[in-house]
Amino acid sequence: MTQIQWTKPVCQLDADGLYLGPAEADLDVHARDGSYLVPGGCIDTAPPEPRDGHAARWTGEAWEYIPDHRGKTAYNINDGSAVQIESVGELPAELTLDPRPSEAHEWRKGRWTLNQAKAAELAAAELEQAKRDKLLALNQSAQDYINAVAGIDLLPDFEVRTWTLQALEAKAWAADPNAPTPTLDTISAARSIPADILKQKALEKALAFEQLTATVVGFRQAIESQIKQAEDMDQLAAIEFAFGGR
Repeated sequence: MTQIQWTKPVCQLDADGLYLGPAEADLDVHARDGSYLVPGGCIDTAPPEPRDGHAARWTGEAWEYIPDHRGKTAYNINDGSAVQIESVGELPAELTLDPRPSEAHEWRKGRWTLNQAKAAELAAAELEQAKRDKLLALNQSAQDYINAVAGIDLLPDFEVRTWTLQALEAKAWAADPNAPTPTLDTISAARSIPADILKQKALEKALAFEQLTATVVGFRQAIESQIKQAEDMDQLAAIEFAFGGR
């Protein structure tokens, strides 16, 4: 007794005739010739043999194989920009699957080639930017140290702005006890502190602050010189600084 084959394998194609995978056709129970109901987009033929890096397309008579880079990233040989491949076929002439190693590489004779002059130019620009960044970090570190030691972070800005005037008046008073000191006199009155005691404290504070800032300025300038003289990224990275152990 012959066994009825209720289904048979067929090939599912996409709109462009590319093979998607296997499907099944059901036996047409109303037909007397044993034909099958082939689903839309399918063809009744043997599936294509798999071939790495290729897609199979039905020509109407046979399978043809087309390069398939779908899902891969290609790179424009003019600027190295990335492009996602979404269709089958040979890569356009302006694309390659090899990523551009660096901005200093140019596409020559079918490969990325290093442009030595451009590499040197980019390296110099990178070094200069790294120096600027390190100088900014140095300056901020010095300022943070001064702020912390002098207590600037704990005071309102308008009060800190009077320090220069207080220092000038205190130094003038130290040179001549009769020199006018309106700012210090006003502060002493508001605080109910004898003027001479306040002026002496202001003088000591001014001299200590000057010593502190002079030391930090000297250290900062020495590090700045090292940064500016660094000849490469390794030399620059080796330069370390810490103000007062901070």
